[in-house]
Amino acid sequence: MTEANHLEVLWARAATPLGVSPRIHPDDLLWPFILGHPAFPDPVDAANYYFSDGAESARKLAELIERHVGPGRTGGARLLEFASGYGMVTRHLPRALPGVDVLSCDIHPAAVDFVRDQLGGKTMLSEHRPEDFDPHETFDVVFALSFFSHMPAATFGPWLAALYRAVRPGGVLAFTTHGLSSRAALGDPPVNADGFWFMPSSEQSDLDGGEYGSSLSTPDFVVRELYRHVGAPLAEYRGGYWWEHQDLYVVAKPIPATG
Repeated sequence: MTEANHLEVLWARAATPLGVSPRIHPDDLLWPFILGHPAFPDPVDAANYYFSDGAESARKLAELIERHVGPGRTGGARLLEFASGYGMVTRHLPRALPGVDVLSCDIHPAAVDFVRDQLGGKTMLSEHRPEDFDPHETFDVVFALSFFSHMPAATFGPWLAALYRAVRPGGVLAFTTHGLSSRAALGDPPVNADGFWFMPSSEQSDLDGGEYGSSLSTPDFVVRELYRHVGAPLAEYRGGYWWEHQDLYVVAKPIPATG
C-alpha cells in the first residue's frame, strides 16, 4: 500500500463515523501542520483530530447561531463562513446546521473549487484587500474562525468593517483571535502598548507574510478597533473559548428603529 493510499484509509476511518467526506485537498496546509504537530506522533491520531476538531468547531458554531439568531429560528438563516480554507469545518456544517444556508469564502481558488466540487458547498472567492470585498448580499451570521489571529494591525480594523457590512440588521459578526491565552503557544511574544503583536509568517506559507502572518490581540485592542471601524455593540466575549486559547467575539448589528 502506498503512503497516499494509507492516508486515504486513515482519513476514511476517521471521517466515516462523522458522516462526512474523507477527502483532504493536497494543498490543505492544516493537514501537514496537524500531522507534524508533536501532540499527534501517530498519523491515526492526526487524522482523528483533523475530522473530530472540524466537527467540534461546527458544533460550537451551531450553539453560537442558536444563541444569537434565536432558539428554533435557525432554519432558513444565512451564514457566511469566511476564510473557510479547504473545508476542515465546512464539511461538517450540513449536519451541524440543518436548514442553514451556508456560503463558504476563501482567498485560495483551489480551496473554493474543492469545497464546491468535492464537498458540495456553495462558495465564493475572497479578495486580498478588505475594500475590495463585496459578497453582494447580507447574512444573519458572518463567521471568521482564526482569520483575525493572522491579520496585521493595518488591516485588522478594515477587515472587521468589511465583514460587518455583510451582516444584515439583527444579525451578528462572530470571529476569533489569538488572545492572551495564546501567548505561550506563540512563544511568549512581546505585546505593544496598544495590546497587539504581529509576526509576518504563518502555516499558510503560500500567502504573503505581511498580509497574513501571526498576531496576538488583547480585548482592549479588539474593542478599540470595533469602536473605530464598526461602532456596534459587543454581544458576547469568551476568552480562550476556541481550542482553549483563541478568544471569541460576537458583534451585533442593531435593527434600525422605526417610527
